Amino acid sequence: MVMDSSSNHVPLIRNHSNHERDNLVNVYGVIEDFGNESKKLWKLAGPAIFTAISQYSLGALTQTFAGLVGELELAAVSVENSVVAGLAFGIMTQKRV
Repeated sequence: MVMDSSSNHVPLIRNHSNHERDNLVNVYGVIEDFGNESKKLWKLAGPAIFTAISQYSLGALTQTFAGLVGELELAAVSVENSVVAGLAFGIMTQKRV
């Protein structure tokens, strides 16, 4: 029992008479909460996912077009993409060598 400001006793656990209705309302509440949290998560994760896909697509397209020019150019672009990606990842995670 908890005492509120008006000195009335408020039980910590309420005694419900209709458990089926309460369980159904509780399930709908959980589904609604899940939907709200999912929307918030996609607002945060969506741009990050788009950026990652775009970054890797740009590298793949660059290598495809460089491969049309010649083997030496393809090798140069491949090494450049690996070095830049490695440096970017190292800076992002702040790893020191």
